[in-house]
Amino acid sequence: MTFPLALPGRTRRMVTRANSRIPALLVDLLVTAIAEASIVWGVLSSQEYVEVSWSWWVWAWALLLPLPLLWRRTAPFAVFWLVGGGTLLLSFFANLAITWNHSSEFMLMVAMATVAYYRDGWRFWLAAGTSISATFLAVQQQLGRTLESMLIVAMAFVAGRLAAQQRDLARLMTERAHEIEQTSQARAAQAAAEERTRIARDMHDILAHAVSLMIVQAEAGAAVVHQDARKAEAAFDAIGDGGRDALAQLRRMLGVLREDDALALSPQPTIGELPRLVETVRATKIDVRLVVVGVPRRLPQDTEVAVYRTAQEALTNMVKHSRAERAELRLDWTSEALTVRVTDDGAGPGAGGGEAGKGLIGIRERIGACGGTVETGPGPDGRGFQVLVRIPTDASH
Repeated sequence: MTFPLALPGRTRRMVTRANSRIPALLVDLLVTAIAEASIVWGVLSSQEYVEVSWSWWVWAWALLLPLPLLWRRTAPFAVFWLVGGGTLLLSFFANLAITWNHSSEFMLMVAMATVAYYRDGWRFWLAAGTSISATFLAVQQQLGRTLESMLIVAMAFVAGRLAAQQRDLARLMTERAHEIEQTSQARAAQAAAEERTRIARDMHDILAHAVSLMIVQAEAGAAVVHQDARKAEAAFDAIGDGGRDALAQLRRMLGVLREDDALALSPQPTIGELPRLVETVRATKIDVRLVVVGVPRRLPQDTEVAVYRTAQEALTNMVKHSRAERAELRLDWTSEALTVRVTDDGAGPGAGGGEAGKGLIGIRERIGACGGTVETGPGPDGRGFQVLVRIPTDASH
């Protein structure tokens, strides 16, 4: 059971600092010493108006009675019964005015507060009911302090529950803070892994495309350098242009990694740059056509980049592996989706081997992140190879 009560913030901080600086055993020793001293003081001060004639075993009982308080943290319920029951039994063998003095009330308060702090459920309520009933029966009509004693027990009860509430709240806040920290670390690690994967894909797409075109153009230039100097020169110019373009893209990517958020806004390739991509592939002497059906429209940045990289990877694989002579990049725009189809008349999917397969995996991951689907296989007429991508435009928006 909890109570909608809380210690003031300043008091709570003072108690927390005190608890963190003072060892628990030292506190228990101090509490026990205070109880022992109050018993001796109560007996000595009572000699002025009450005749004290205790036998030695009653004295021993009274002096040993506070000692269980040393174990109140490890066995609070047992300590409560020992202290409370021992005090009541002592009252039957000695003068009540002496045994039920402030020392007895102090010990009962400590025991009651400890049970309220460390225990909950039926044992707590049994201890509370027993202590209140015993207090009432022990002091009514004899000492005239029934209300005072019961208020003292109630104060101990409230103090123990307040302290338990603050302890549970602090524990809950610590656990939640730990959970939040773990969740934050997991999200940061996941974001870092996703970013590394994205960077690896981009670098693969940039380098694979540029190097593949450069190799094809270098081979073509070498083949015609003695027959047609102009064609050879055009091939070598295309190599230079492709290398510079790839270098610029890599520098932009590495700059984003090094610099602040302003550079993170550097433009990424989009659908609008597909004509330029097609022109670079045409420089390899492959007849590539770009066909656009429907009305193009703006898509989210990540979707635009995914479409561009998909076309780039598909065309790069064609140049590297298919030995194709003709290819087509087709974009079909409808109100529901954008369909991207890359087809060629080359050797088909078997020619690419494992390297082409890795590129197709990257395509599936990119398009899947945008809510789209990817199909690969032979071309519509059973020849060549085809990459078919469909991205719902409503999901993109």
